[in-house]
Amino acid sequence: MRADRLLSLALLLQARGAATARSLASELGVSVRTVYRDLAALSASGVPVITEAGPGGGCRLMDGYRFPLRGLRPEEAEALLILGVPAVLRELGLAGALTAAHQQLRVTSGLTTGSLVHLDMPRWFRGQEEVPCLRDLARALRLSRKLAIRYPRPDRKSRVVGPLGLVNKAGTWYLVADAGGVRVFRGGRVSDARVLPEPFERPADFELAAFWARWSAEFEASRPRLQVRLAASPRALEAFPEVFGPAVWSVLETAGPPDQDGWRVVTLSFEHERAAVHRLAGFGHQVEVLGPPSVRAELLATARSILGRYQADG
Repeated sequence: MRADRLLSLALLLQARGAATARSLASELGVSVRTVYRDLAALSASGVPVITEAGPGGGCRLMDGYRFPLRGLRPEEAEALLILGVPAVLRELGLAGALTAAHQQLRVTSGLTTGSLVHLDMPRWFRGQEEVPCLRDLARALRLSRKLAIRYPRPDRKSRVVGPLGLVNKAGTWYLVADAGGVRVFRGGRVSDARVLPEPFERPADFELAAFWARWSAEFEASRPRLQVRLAASPRALEAFPEVFGPAVWSVLETAGPPDQDGWRVVTLSFEHERAAVHRLAGFGHQVEVLGPPSVRAELLATARSILGRYQADG
């Protein structure tokens, strides 16, 4: 509906500041001509829209203007309020702004319901990674500016990148940026970040979620894999999801039938022999490696060294 698109356009201008008609058209999935028609409609309805031609120009709202949200239906306002203030937005320094926006929504919509869904993204037993430069990375994104970052590499020099987006993967932050090609930088490894005055125009056809899906699939496929075939007791099988994560369920579904004692033959995937031995040694006699022989031999040597250590201690 056009009314929904006009609302989306006004909120985009309020959130982004100046933006080109082409980028707004890409965001809304319409033509540039439609964007200009919608801007004229907003202006006619009393929204102070300013358009400036030429380099450095664009479309924006008059400084200090805030678009009222009284037009939201109750279910729309509830959808915006249901999550409360996620921790990731606190890390980005946006908690105050989002809290104020939620308060405005509650007042204008008449809803009093607090947050009903809480996102706790990091996995169990894994500490939160410090990302000292996260707010600078987010600031460069909001301002559409280039960044000078210091990231581990042999010459230790800073590099200039164009920020394309931030991704939080299970509690770990990643910066997606143009660095002579689209690159992914782990946020916690950025030791210094400086927002530069030079503008950076995000490509209109770049879609962060689509890129991340492709990059993640390629990253997973590029990791070395070692297939280890083993027999596991019922007790070990019960602990597999806790040790190896939810992905192991698909492995268990394709496992061989249980023998008379309930043992089943499964094939697990590891990055290398050492990883396989370290993960499987904790199961003790509840698993038996059937192949490859190198992993079986290394696990046997590990068991003997453990036994020797405890025998030496009496």
